[in-house]
Amino acid sequence: MSRFVRHALFGAALALLGSVSQAQVITKPAPAPTALEISIGGIGPGVDATAFKKVKLLISDALFRGTIDYFDVYGYGKEGGFSACVEKGRFAAEGSFETFIKALKAIKPNRTTTAYSVTEVALCTYPTNPLP
Repeated sequence: MSRFVRHALFGAALALLGSVSQAQVITKPAPAPTALEISIGGIGPGVDATAFKKVKLLISDALFRGTIDYFDVYGYGKEGGFSACVEKGRFAAEGSFETFIKALKAIKPNRTTTAYSVTEVALCTYPTNPLP
């Protein structure tokens, strides 16, 4: 094989390898959250009444508008408040659940009297009743 042919083949092979190594990796975006765990409760003195009222109003408005379909309170605080899980509505308007999340996270209760958290989860855990 002539020197020219060898160099041409070698150059073509390098060009091919270079284009393969520069291939773009396509990644899927992270799935949007479909459920939230919300917890608000008093730590010592009673819960911050203003923050508690805002959380209740946001949840009731989201239920009314269809932003959330499922709302389950699975615990109540001794000093007021609750722990709950909500799931995105099947027919919720585009972006309404994300707006709901932002509104909940924007609430800043008094940290000396109230523990508050909003955690994104895949799904709520549905309660089951034991058979008698």
